[in-house]
Amino acid sequence: MIEKNSVFLTMSELMPIVRERLEEGQTVTLTVKGVSMQPFLTNDRDSIFLISAKDRKPSVGDLYMFRRDNGSFAMHRICAVNADGSLNFVGDNQLLVEKNITPEMLWAYVPAVIRNGRKIDCEKGFWRNKMTCRMKFRLRHPDFIRRMPVIKWYLTAPFCHPLRSLRWVCKRLGGKHYAQNKKVMEKTEE
Repeated sequence: MIEKNSVFLTMSELMPIVRERLEEGQTVTLTVKGVSMQPFLTNDRDSIFLISAKDRKPSVGDLYMFRRDNGSFAMHRICAVNADGSLNFVGDNQLLVEKNITPEMLWAYVPAVIRNGRKIDCEKGFWRNKMTCRMKFRLRHPDFIRRMPVIKWYLTAPFCHPLRSLRWVCKRLGGKHYAQNKKVMEKTEE
């Protein structure tokens, strides 16, 4: 529900305010818009914490908000740090790498996100490792991911119920394997 005193701003109106708050040392929270970071971040469901990108050494797997040459903003994951100090970024749901982003183009670092009311640390732990490995695999094997719908589904929806996941994969493969596994699943569900 929209509050009575809500104000809606475009990104071009909002970002100077965000920049000002970050320079003051404050943390800013924004709701995620777009699908480029799925499955880690979902449109209109998740929120990100932003802190100043100053005095941070960027490394592979870090999430940063940056401003592109055309003036638009993006929040993506670093996939490579180049020898000249420039960075390559890619969204978790993309194969197109944005190359040669300079450190001056970085606006904010994302140390944590909020998913369904739960804070997830992006600096260490399970989610950082999982999404960094997923990104590296997708960049090294893009044809494999495009040609294998079962594998693509498995990599983008890893936390579904295991029996339902197995049922879906078996059904997708079809044939006698599905019938055999259906009997096994019915017995284990009882």
